[in-house]
Parts: sequence; structure tokens; C-alpha cells
Amino acid sequence: MYDKINMEIKIKRYILLYKSYLVSFLFICISILIILNLLHIQNYSNLYKRSVIENKIRTNLIHAKRGNIYSSDNKILAMSVIKYDIHIDFKSISKKLFKKNIVSLCNSLEYLLKKPFFFFYKKFIYEKNNENRYFLLAKNLDSLHVKTLKNFPIFREGKIKGGFIVEKKICRIYTLKDIGRRTLGYDDHRGKIGLEGAFSKYLKGKDGKRLEQRIGYKIWKPLKCKNDVDPEDGKDIYSTIDISLQEIAYNALLQRLYISKADHGCVILMDVKSGKIPAIINLEKINSNTYSDVRNFAIWEGSEPGSTFKTIAILAALEDKKIDIDMMVNLQGGVIKINGKVIRDSHYNGHKNMNIKQILENSSNVGIVKIIYNKYKNNPTEFIKHLYKWKLNKKIGIDLPGEGIPFIPKPGKDNWNKITLPWMTFGYNVKLTPLQILTFYNAIANEGKMIKPIFVTEIKYKGNSIKKYTKPIIIEKSITDHSSLKKIQNMLEGVVKNGTAKKYYNPEYPYAGKTGTTQLNYWMKEKYMNYNSSFVGYFPAKNPKYSCIVVISNPSKGYYGIETAVPVFDKIAKSIYQKMEKKTFIDNNKNKENFVRKILEYKKIFFNKSLMPNVISYPGKEIIPIFENKGYIVKYTGIGKVIYQSIKPGEKLKRNKVIFLKLEE
Repeated sequence: MYDKINMEIKIKRYILLYKSYLVSFLFICISILIILNLLHIQNYSNLYKRSVIENKIRTNLIHAKRGNIYSSDNKILAMSVIKYDIHIDFKSISKKLFKKNIVSLCNSLEYLLKKPFFFFYKKFIYEKNNENRYFLLAKNLDSLHVKTLKNFPIFREGKIKGGFIVEKKICRIYTLKDIGRRTLGYDDHRGKIGLEGAFSKYLKGKDGKRLEQRIGYKIWKPLKCKNDVDPEDGKDIYSTIDISLQEIAYNALLQRLYISKADHGCVILMDVKSGKIPAIINLEKINSNTYSDVRNFAIWEGSEPGSTFKTIAILAALEDKKIDIDMMVNLQGGVIKINGKVIRDSHYNGHKNMNIKQILENSSNVGIVKIIYNKYKNNPTEFIKHLYKWKLNKKIGIDLPGEGIPFIPKPGKDNWNKITLPWMTFGYNVKLTPLQILTFYNAIANEGKMIKPIFVTEIKYKGNSIKKYTKPIIIEKSITDHSSLKKIQNMLEGVVKNGTAKKYYNPEYPYAGKTGTTQLNYWMKEKYMNYNSSFVGYFPAKNPKYSCIVVISNPSKGYYGIETAVPVFDKIAKSIYQKMEKKTFIDNNKNKENFVRKILEYKKIFFNKSLMPNVISYPGKEIIPIFENKGYIVKYTGIGKVIYQSIKPGEKLKRNKVIFLKLEE
């Protein structure tokens, strides 16, 4: 009996020990797990923090407002405006609310967004059944449209109940479309093109950042944080573009492109003394009835200049004193053979002999080859050195990206052979862009001074000038001596008075220049050849104000410069002449009175500098610079006249308080 009791006690004791060991083991295991988890959390705490922050808190980038681009007369060419995308969260809309108001909502949207009722009705039913939380309703709406939408059925319930999601964004708009759109350019995923790309570091400003907390689907609330950074708006660019001259050049070129059925064409207008480019037009055929500003041929497309190069060749010989304008040349019937290659005159008029002036006026290929080739064939480097001195072998280095690389062959190189020099004299075996050719002719008009073409005159920030481009940038102080310059100027006048462009000579609108016709792909034996037609010159012929080049590529009707390019130049020159005459001969006293009256009117509204004036109905483009010049911060939307001002007339103005103006759309 006693042994049995002892056995039971032992068994119970073993069971208790077993349980205690088991519990201890479990505690040890749990402790180990806790320690391991603590170590894991300690090692991966940054990862967990980041996960929480990404789901609930974020640092949001606030894009800076891009600066505006203005024309030379302070009209807006490019600006950033606030637009809105509208999305619908169908899941947050209750079935009862949706069923009750779907018909009235679709009716309202039909009126506002100009789409059929059933388009919205079927779409909304489908999206509601699928509980789409981010359905795109409309893009790029202005604030007035958004305000109207907020009052529609369902949407008036707001974000939470009505599923109405508004996303604000900044869009870039341009007042010029094909009238210079490529020159304004862009700065986005496509690259950096035109003024937008060249001056992006000024225009783009500096983005800000702020901390935000998620409070709903796609809804974030700003949090106050000492690390928040306000965005800094971009600076404004004041270009050399003159809208009225752009329109003149655009209309003249477009009309001729349609008549000649050409592939593409370009026009550049340059201020002789300053180098400013007030007009630059590029148009390319995109279908049988439409031309569009697709590529900037004026600064990009390098090609053989043809007869416009004869002026350059003659000037080189004049500077070396190898020829004189009275020197007579036997044209040999308008046909010669050089090193086995035949050279012909396209405009041979039966003259047996011509002097140098007549050779340029009548664009004689035979004449130019005989005077240049015969003088330089034993030492072609002597001729080429002039082209290098004038930097025709290098880019101009303009601000806009995409300038074409010129090509001037060099004796002794692989690209030089026995016919290179004679063919160069009338514009083959060399390559120049229209802007590079114009820059040289502009030097002739500018009494020998070669200057760099410029596209921007000033950069401003909040009305204050931070950079000016006032002085011409000199490439070459003088391309030649005074005597040679006067001779070549006289020859270019003769081209229009007596030569290939005499059809368009008008003593009331005198201009000087040179025609050019270039045969493209001449090395290919095809039945039909392609041509470039050009005219480059300046006006007035005496004391010129503007230089200009016109290039028309592959015209189907008429391919000589006189048939296609000169009519464009002539129309541009005469239109600008008339514009200049109106400025000169309109009653100066009347103009002065109107100008003074307008200035006094704008100054009057700012008579009391400390009080906000009433600017309703005034043009925003004229009022905003006045505020900014006085140091006030102005925010605005729209592009027309002022229709709303945030500070009421008569209220005290404070320097650090933002003035918001709403302009007409």
C-alpha cells in the first residue's frame, strides 16, 4: 500500500516537472521570438517608417509657374494657365443618390460638355456597377466650368458623398500657332526646342515641396512643416518677335507656297543694326491642302546656297584686288567646260562680254567661274581663307538649339577635287543654313559689321529686369574694306534694278539683294529634278533697316528665285515700307496726344500709390506689368481684360500680399 502511494506521488511529481519544463521551454521560445522580432524591427525600422509614410504621408512636389514669353511690343506669346481635370469616384456615391439624380446629371452634362445624354448615361451606369474610383470625366477645364460642375446634381454633394474629384494642373498655351510656333518651341519629353528650350533655366523657376496627409482616396491634406518650400515662379522672357511683322511674313510665304505647290519654305527678317529677329516663319506641307510649322528650316536645314553664294565669291576677289567692276569677261556663248564638266548660264541673254557688275546682276555661272577659278585655281587656299575669316565654316552660335553645321571644303582634304573650286563659285560643294547666309548679307547691309542674330532682348522677374541683351554681339568688326563694300552694295542694287529681279523693281520701294536657284540631288540621274529657290537682301537699298531671306524648297510650279522667292520678299518689303511710312507720315501731334492721354490714364489709376485702384475692364497684359514694376506680387488666370480683382478698390496695398486678377478666357 505504501509503495503504491509512493509511486503515485512520484508520477504526479514527474508530471509537474514535465509541465514546468514544457512551460519553461515555451517561455524560452517566446522570449527568443520576441528578441528576434525586436532585432528585426530595429534593423528594418526605416523600411517600416517609409511604408507608413508612403501610405499615409507624402512629400508632394509643387510645380513652379513657368514664366511668360512676350513679343517685342509686350504681347504674350506663351503663358502658363491653371486648368482642371475632373474625375468621379463612383464607389463613394450611394446607390440611392445615384439612382435619384443620374438622369438630371446627364442632362446637365449634355448641355455643358456638348455630348449626347446617352453617352453619359450608359457610361455612368457601367462605371457605377464596376465601382470605378477614378473615372475621367473631362480634361483641361477652366475655373468657370469647374464652378458650374460643382452645382450639378450628385456633384454638389462634394468629394466624399458626390465623388467629385478636381485635380488642378498648369498648362502652357500659345497665342501664335503656325505663325512662329516652332520658334517658341517646347521643353518637355520631346526635348528642348526654340525659346522654351533655350531659356528653360530662366522660364521654369524652382519647384517647391510640402508635407501632405492622405484623408481619402486620391485626396491629400497639406500639413504644416518647417521643411516646406514655396515654389519660385519662373522668369519672363521678352523676345524680339514682332507679331505684326510675323503675320506679314507668314501670309506672304503661305500664299506663295500654295501657288508654287512647294514642299516647304522659310522666311527670316533681321534688324540690320541690332541683329534682332522680328520675324521667322517655317512652313511645311503636311497634306495636300495644309502647311504647318513643323520644323525650323531657317536655322536647321543646311543646303547648297546656289547663286546667292556668288556675292560672297566676288567680295573675296574684290578684297584681294584680283578683279575690278570694269573688268570685261568673255562668256563664250554661255557655255564652258572645266576639267571635263560643262557649266551653263541659265539666264544667258546673248551678251558676248559682261563686266563684273553685270555678271552678278544677271547671275552668270560662266562669268563667275571664269573670274574666280582663273584667279585662284593655282592657289585655292587664298580664296578659302576669306570664307574661314568670315567664319562661314562655323556655326553662328545662336541661342536657339538645333543650328545646322555649315560645310566649307578645304584644299588637300578628301572632299576637295579638280571641280570643287569652280562649282563653289556659283554655290555648290558648300552648305549653309538660311540664317547663316542672311547673317553674311546683313553684314553687307550693316556697313561690313557682322553681328549675331538674337531672339531675346530682356529677362525679367516680377517686373524687375535681371538681364538685358542691348548691345549687338559682334562676330566680325568688318568683313571687308570700305571700297569693296560699296562696290558689292552697288551690284546688289543692280540685281533688282537691271538684273534677275528687275521684274519687281519699284523706285518707291527700293531694295537690294540676290536671287538663287539650287538644283538638289543633281548627282542622281532622274527625269525630274528638285530645286531650292531663294532671294536674300535688304531694304531700303540705302540706309537699310531690315535684311531678309526667303527660301522655298522643291516648288512644282516655277523653280527660279525670281518666280517663287522674290515675290515673297517683295510683298514683305512693300508691306513693311507702307507700315514704316504710316508711322512717319501720320499726324505726329495727334499721335503724341493719344499716347500722352493713354499714359496719363494708366498713371491716374495709380495716383494714390498706397491704395488699390479699380482695374476692372482694363487689359491684363497692360495692367499686370504696372503692378509688377511697382514691386507687387500678381497672380492671374486668363488672357483678356480684367473681370475680377481680389483686393477691392480703395483698400490699402501691402507689398507682401498677393493681388489675384481674373482675366477673360
